[in-house]
Amino acid sequence: MSDHKSATSLKNEIEKKLNEQIEREAYAAFFYYSVASWMDEQGYTGATNFFFGQGDEEWEHMKKIFHFVNRADGRVVVPSIKQPPKEFQSFREAFKQSLENEKSVTKSIHEIVDLCLSEKDYTTFNFLQWYVDEQLEEEDLFSTLLDKIDILEDSKGFYLLDQELEHRGKAEV
Repeated sequence: MSDHKSATSLKNEIEKKLNEQIEREAYAAFFYYSVASWMDEQGYTGATNFFFGQGDEEWEHMKKIFHFVNRADGRVVVPSIKQPPKEFQSFREAFKQSLENEKSVTKSIHEIVDLCLSEKDYTTFNFLQWYVDEQLEEEDLFSTLLDKIDILEDSKGFYLLDQELEHRGKAEV
């Protein structure tokens, strides 16, 4: 950290919230890796690849915030991460919990955006706009997949959805 604070240096409360967001993004990555492991045990190879890709994406989100905090004369506090669930009641339940996780991340991003506006930290506000858009995309993705799961009630339908997820996982990794 530099001895010379710039006009774009992070305020303490925003720095604290960004560090909390780093923890949330890391947890989200490990949550998706845990879902991937469970899907693999169940034989859903497409969903396994999809969730590994989601985990990698969340890890990149975490690193992006990490680098921003450092560039903005802040200090990253590397968090300890609570263990995500390792068992899921069903294929559908894993996707439902994934959507809930994304909604939680969206809520925390919005809270930081609100804080940035009240603190007139337009640099961080601008940085976070990418996350606002990304969260809209992620919630829409999981909501759409849950809708498809609800339509498909037989194992043949799940097989076809698993094949679609295989394609998504490879395209997005």
